[in-house]
Amino acid sequence: MTDFERRLRAAMESAVASEHPPGNLAQQVRRRHRRHTARVGVAGVAAVAVVGVLVPVGIRAAGHAPGPAAGHRPPAAPAVYVAYPNPNPHKLGAITPINIATNTPGKPIRLRFNGDIASTLDGRTLYVATGEAVIPINTATNTPGKPIHIGSSRAFSIGMNPDRKTAYVTGIFPDVITPINIATNTPGKPIHVPIGVFPAVIAFTPDGKTAYISTTGGTVTPINTATNTPGKPIRIGTEIFAIAITPDGKTVYAAGVHTITPISTATNTPGKPIPVRHPPSSIAITPDGKTIYVGSQFAVTPISTATNTVGKPIHIGRPVLEIAITPDGKTVYVANPEGPPGAVTPISTATNTAGTPIRIGASLNIALTPDGKRLYAAAINKVVPISTATNTPGKPIRPVSPGIPRGIVITP
Repeated sequence: MTDFERRLRAAMESAVASEHPPGNLAQQVRRRHRRHTARVGVAGVAAVAVVGVLVPVGIRAAGHAPGPAAGHRPPAAPAVYVAYPNPNPHKLGAITPINIATNTPGKPIRLRFNGDIASTLDGRTLYVATGEAVIPINTATNTPGKPIHIGSSRAFSIGMNPDRKTAYVTGIFPDVITPINIATNTPGKPIHVPIGVFPAVIAFTPDGKTAYISTTGGTVTPINTATNTPGKPIRIGTEIFAIAITPDGKTVYAAGVHTITPISTATNTPGKPIPVRHPPSSIAITPDGKTIYVGSQFAVTPISTATNTVGKPIHIGRPVLEIAITPDGKTVYVANPEGPPGAVTPISTATNTAGTPIRIGASLNIALTPDGKRLYAAAINKVVPISTATNTPGKPIRPVSPGIPRGIVITP
């Protein structure tokens, strides 16, 4: 069982406790075992991350209390947050804050949750998906606020609009996306789109005006974020595993079973599919927008965005779970969670050659600091800082909560 399967299963076990799944659910899970939702919510890292959103905030009783923008609350110091849900959804999991300056863990934030974590772009608030609600956490004090209830099974993945005004939350069965006003921490009217069984993949154009979300029947649906109305579904013809958007906002790339399909954001029409050898698990675009890196089983494949042609696969030798690209675009970091042991593999974008794997441990989630100088890898029972200048791991950070990490976020 892959790391993603374990995490998805834990979330689904909680989400479907009172619901009846479709008869072919097991078959659907097997078909989508390579799917990845990105969880890296690092403001300033120029790699285009697929949401899992992933990414992937104190509240009052009637009419929620002021959110992160209220009172001009000063930003907290940059920190790493690692989410360790409890395998038993009825027991408390933990989110461990880590001080970047000292690499020391703080007091765990105890919550019941089974979904993603994501940071607002100003770093003042962390949002945690619990299945039926989103819990805001004040990063200055690391105290959770009152849950923002949005409905059963509706809160698993969180996407942050670049306009800094709205978080978009998707779930596991309901065909709805719920917008949350970041300034007031109030949910808006649900947006109805056919998502299906699994958490949707969502990505935003850099100007924040349009969200693109994977929907059933091999389609991608654009959503106007000014009105929160869905547009006409764009038919790709294959199940969508990941979405990335170029830094100029002109092209969406949708990763299907054996293809990467470009979509023009000007017309919302798909171009000619780009064939890839293995089903994609993750996708990221360099800061200059010139190259897409597609992770899959045992390899990372570069694609030129100028010509949409596939380069020679870069063999890693292990399944690829996550991809992060440094802000200068010189290095791609690939999380290989399966082992033994799991590793982070650096790839030079100048030569498209893989470097020596940095062995960390199983079940990896990775995130880069905004300056790109350090990469943090979350594994079972530990978090390891890595210097990107030398690609050497530092002393493992312990104690962190036991178990398998669900996600890692670095606030700016």
